Amino acid sequence: MPIPVKLTRAHQVTLPKKLLERAGWLKQEFFVAELKGNYLLLKPLSLEPSPQAPMASFEDLRRHFARIGITRKEIHRAVRWARRAERVARRRH
Repeated sequence: MPIPVKLTRAHQVTLPKKLLERAGWLKQEFFVAELKGNYLLLKPLSLEPSPQAPMASFEDLRRHFARIGITRKEIHRAVRWARRAERVARRRH
């Protein structure tokens, strides 16, 4: 059964809890969005596969980053930054 959602002026969509529960996405934070014809397809982005929904592939991410102009070099820089920040946080605890 279709569930209506609203697109705000800020281009944001709030997904109803009932829909998220049915998809098994209540704890999901990140998604990959892809346009398929007239449909916007959301795929959960996770390091662990979910039995409720197929996981976005690295190829999906690569295509998405290419579409929005993020280079391989920028991704490597971001990963290095995140790993450094993680090491610093571990030392503090």
